[in-house]
Amino acid sequence: MPINTSPALAKSQITNQVLVEKTDKFLLAAVDSCEVSMPSSSTNERLVLNVREVPNGNIVGTVDDGDTVELETTGGIEGLFWVKIIEPVTGYVWTEYLTNCN
Repeated sequence: MPINTSPALAKSQITNQVLVEKTDKFLLAAVDSCEVSMPSSSTNERLVLNVREVPNGNIVGTVDDGDTVELETTGGIEGLFWVKIIEPVTGYVWTEYLTNCN
């Protein structure tokens, strides 16, 4: 996907290896997929990332630690903190738990 280089570009930033370009009206994610990376746990419980219907919304599924998720281009301010995934479950995840994006 081409990166927006218009003069309206206000700021570029990297959030957990997800390049996000912020314009006056929208954000563009410049990656196709990322790996889920949950914080270490001192217990033996299974680590999963909740997938939500909308940012801060109801949980519609989970993705296991280490799984690869496919991203959809994110428009709107939620792209700074939330990104929409389309595989293996469709919904929104918190960007802090995504690494190794390409």
